[in-house]
Amino acid sequence: MTRGILIAAIILVAGAASAETVGELHENELKAIDSNNDGFLSRDEFNAFSDYAFQEMDEDKNGTLGLDEAKPFLDIKQFQDVDRDNDNFISRAEYDAQMNDDFNTADQDGNGQLD
Repeated sequence: MTRGILIAAIILVAGAASAETVGELHENELKAIDSNNDGFLSRDEFNAFSDYAFQEMDEDKNGTLGLDEAKPFLDIKQFQDVDRDNDNFISRAEYDAQMNDDFNTADQDGNGQLD
């Protein structure tokens, strides 16, 4: 997967999730995330990609994202918003909670998929 796809996921984790954000993904990026090629992102596809994105960002493989790891993808305000316990690290639980919130926000009709 490409850095562009990773950035697409970070757009979502940064709290910018909306139907327009998903719709603006480059077609090739969407195809890479949409594993069953139905033109929609299911929660399972989104979660699988979110897992991949976290692992790619976690350069030191310690299970958290420090500011230096997140800096290419998040500005300081976005980082602080995801870092819910304010310990200067984004834990996997914080990341997953934000991704879940972002999916739910983007899934405006509540059908469990993003289109």
